[in-house]
Amino acid sequence: MISRLAHRGSRRWLGLCLAVLAGLLASTAWAQPGLPVVSVTQGVDGATEYGLTLQILLLMSVLTLLPSLLIMMTSFVRVIIVLSLL
Repeated sequence: MISRLAHRGSRRWLGLCLAVLAGLLASTAWAQPGLPVVSVTQGVDGATEYGLTLQILLLMSVLTLLPSLLIMMTSFVRVIIVLSLL
């Protein structure tokens, strides 16, 4: 009976130590600077360069809106064709 309790206590202690160790290592070992949120630079020749985060945001916005725009334009073309036949 005592050996079972001692075994449970040692497993809990080991789990607690591993959790604390993982928390300490994760906060120091993996700390890296993040990407800039918005980065727009103006070149000497007047060219504008956008940061990677802003480019991805614009690309995802276009990819999100493109299907709905395509569907709206398709129905509009169908209505125009039907009205032209009248």
